[in-house]
Amino acid sequence: MKPQQTQRIYAMGARLGLVETGNKNDLLHELVYGIAEKSSIRELSEQEYKAVVKELAERLKLQNLDVPPRKPYKKQKFEDSGRGKMSDGQRRKVWRLMYQLEELDDKPSSAKLGDRLCGIIKKELHIDCTSKQPFRWLTYQQGSKLIEKLKKYVANAQRRKDGAGRKED
Repeated sequence: MKPQQTQRIYAMGARLGLVETGNKNDLLHELVYGIAEKSSIRELSEQEYKAVVKELAERLKLQNLDVPPRKPYKKQKFEDSGRGKMSDGQRRKVWRLMYQLEELDDKPSSAKLGDRLCGIIKKELHIDCTSKQPFRWLTYQQGSKLIEKLKKYVANAQRRKDGAGRKED
């Protein structure tokens, strides 16, 4: 028998909790003896190996029936119910738009960017916030609405800047 086959049997037995390190009379060896009437796993023939693996696989299936399969964890990008928080992507987009807006200012504002964002949130969404955590109370839908409002702010600032540039020509 190949070493990989021996390892497979031991691995399956360990997953079932049948292996005791250093004990040649553990439950795995008793199972092998019950199927193939051999005391050593290395002595199994190909047919006996297949019979042991088949039995272990059946037991693994039965063991896994008790616990429902876990769904793989996926980060939720949005939540339909409206209770979900703003996504990381939305937050990045808001800050990108805020920096664009700052670049388009004719005269630099004395207010910090976070304070300006809080003012926009207060004006457009009627929600109070702090400059350290401006998105704390915003849902995904409110984040979408904020992004759309900021896009309009940026477009208006761009239009003003383009209009001011034409008057100087």
